[in-house]
Amino acid sequence: MDYGFFDYKYNIAGYAGQDFDNGMRYVYMVFCLVMIPLLVFLFRKADRKRVTYTLRALSIFMIVLDVTKIVWESYWDITTGQGFNFGGLLPLDTCSIFLFVLPVTAFGKGKLQEYSLAWLVTFGFVGGFANVLFIQGLKWYPFWTFGAMYSMIYHFVMVFTALWIVATLYLKVKPKHILYALVPHGIFSLIAIPLNYVFGWDYMLYRRAGGVPGFDVGRCTDVRTDAPKAEAALLLLRAMAPEAVAM
Repeated sequence: MDYGFFDYKYNIAGYAGQDFDNGMRYVYMVFCLVMIPLLVFLFRKADRKRVTYTLRALSIFMIVLDVTKIVWESYWDITTGQGFNFGGLLPLDTCSIFLFVLPVTAFGKGKLQEYSLAWLVTFGFVGGFANVLFIQGLKWYPFWTFGAMYSMIYHFVMVFTALWIVATLYLKVKPKHILYALVPHGIFSLIAIPLNYVFGWDYMLYRRAGGVPGFDVGRCTDVRTDAPKAEAALLLLRAMAPEAVAM
């Protein structure tokens, strides 16, 4: 398979998620499961001032990384005639909340900072850890590409940040912080849901979770909703003579 480090997913001929299915996903998973706890242990005694400065540096790094990714992906979309991908490139996915709460955590104070910290150690940790185990970037990009590296770095930092905040007692986690975490999540939901409804996008996976088809399953495919399975199967067989029916 011939590709360059900065090649776009649609230009990598022959790649269909092989690195997600083979050992490369497990290499990344094991690396994270070893390195993240090790780094947290080594820097667990950092004082509050050092943690704050580190979080500030990480927030700047993550913003630069994400802007680079958006510019890079937009370049390919625009030069291939597709235009800017408003439905996929805006930082409105669930994990994108990390980009916004991290600077608030690093530079903010008071309740606003506490809400952000609460999201980092709850939703942020869960989302990051899920991607450490099942790194989604490898479904689109081979391991040694910018697209995959972006996703792997992003979720590594998410998990490390959450665990380090807890280990250094930067936030003394209490049951109320589960509710506090809903505040940033709710704000983003109030932005994502109307956009999804108006433009048919799928930010934060709300449309897909609600039963709207989210996968391209081929050109010769019809999707029918609100039909009993028995009636739908007979209708399909009579009207379309399909080779396969997925119920």
